[in-house]
Amino acid sequence: MKRQFKKIILCSLFFLMLTNFSSNQTYTKGLLMGKSKDILPLLKGTNYKLQTNAYDALQKMINAAFQKGVKIDVVSAYRSFDHQNRLWKTKYDKFRSRGYSVKAAVSKVIEYTAIPGTSRHHWGTEVDLRDYSKRNTKYLESNSKSKYQNWMQDNAHKYGFYLAYTNNKFRKGYNYESWHYSYREISKPMLNTYLKLDINKMLKNENIAGNIVFTKNFMNKYVEEHVLGINDYLY
Repeated sequence: MKRQFKKIILCSLFFLMLTNFSSNQTYTKGLLMGKSKDILPLLKGTNYKLQTNAYDALQKMINAAFQKGVKIDVVSAYRSFDHQNRLWKTKYDKFRSRGYSVKAAVSKVIEYTAIPGTSRHHWGTEVDLRDYSKRNTKYLESNSKSKYQNWMQDNAHKYGFYLAYTNNKFRKGYNYESWHYSYREISKPMLNTYLKLDINKMLKNENIAGNIVFTKNFMNKYVEEHVLGINDYLY
C-alpha cells in the first residue's frame, strides 16, 4: 500500500514538472525580442504557432467553444522580430505618406502596434482571435453583444487566456483590443524577465522606421504605458 502511494506521489510530481516546464524556462534577451531561434523548439503548430502549453490550451478552448456553437478564428499568434518589423514599417509608411511627422507617425502606430522587439507576440504566448463568422471582414473588432464575445468573456480564463489590452478606462498604452488574448501561465514569467532588460539600449541600433524618436525618455514612457499597460491579471 505504501509503495503504491509512493508511486502515485512520484507520478504526480513528474506530471507537475512537465506542466510547469515552460514557466521554468530560461528566456534570453534574443528570445524575448523575437530574434532568437531558441524559441522554435518551444513552439507548436502549423498554420500558427504558440508555445506548447499555450497551443494545447487554445485547442481545448476552440473545441469547447465549438461544442456550444461558437467558432473561433485564429488570426495571428507567434511573430518574429522581422515579422513585427514588417508590420510596423507598413503602418509607419502609411502615416508618413499622409503627411504625418516622424513623431506623429510613431504615435499613431503605437495606438495598436508594438515596436519590434517589444511585442508580446514574440513570446509565443499571445494570440489574436475573432468570431469565425467575421473571418472575411477587415477588422478584428467584434460586437460585444455577440454570442462569440459573450462566450469568450465567460470562458477564456478557464483555459488560461486573458485579454491583454482591456477597455479599462484607467489603463494607458495601446487602445482596447477585444481580440488579443495572452496565455498567462507563460506570459507572466516572460514579462517579469523582459522587464529586467534595458529595452532602450537593446533597440538603439535596430533598423526600425522612426527610431529617431526612440529617446531614453520616450522609451521609459513607452515601457510604463504600453509594455505595462496591460490587464492586471497578467502581472
